[in-house]
Amino acid sequence: MAKTAAEQEAEKFLADIDQLGQAQAASLPKPTNQVYFLPGGATAPAGGRAASSPKPKTPGGRFNRPTAEDNAAYEATLSERTEFIEQDAVVQSARGKDPLALLSTLKAEVARESAALAYQRLLNEKMGRDITQVSSRRIDAIKKIADIEMEMRKIGFDQIDIHSEKFQRIFKLWIENIRTVAEQTLTPEQLDLFFNRLQTEMDGWEDKAADLIR
Repeated sequence: MAKTAAEQEAEKFLADIDQLGQAQAASLPKPTNQVYFLPGGATAPAGGRAASSPKPKTPGGRFNRPTAEDNAAYEATLSERTEFIEQDAVVQSARGKDPLALLSTLKAEVARESAALAYQRLLNEKMGRDITQVSSRRIDAIKKIADIEMEMRKIGFDQIDIHSEKFQRIFKLWIENIRTVAEQTLTPEQLDLFFNRLQTEMDGWEDKAADLIR
């Protein structure tokens, strides 16, 4: 039985729809097990699956261990670095027992840094660079110098600095008075014996006095 024109038209329409569906299916990517390492917020391409980015290496981990060249460079500079630290003025003053001496050293070191900043400020001005940050850092250093000076004055009211120039002048006057009296009352032989004994007893007197008044 011959198909009518309407039936033929319907079959042709269904065939066209089937071909269109096959073409679209062929253009879609096929599922795959390929893994894409993407930054946060990104999506994987169609057909693949995304994985989180590798974690950053932590210091001291097996990926960050020092190389032989690193160890050699460290050993080469170890003695120089140790000597520099030992000779540092702040380190040496910090080992002492005199807080005024330590504060004096700190004040001098801060003053040196302040002077270096002042020099850098002049260079920046000559080269037309901004001086705001350098000036601010130098002002902070000057304030620290003033704070250290005030702290030294506070300590000075309660502590005798036996190493100070004033105290050394007093000690010299005391020794001269003893010598004057001894020369007037003792024979030359007795005078020599007296001052030999006095010198022995006064050996290291500054450290003994510092321990006494501390």
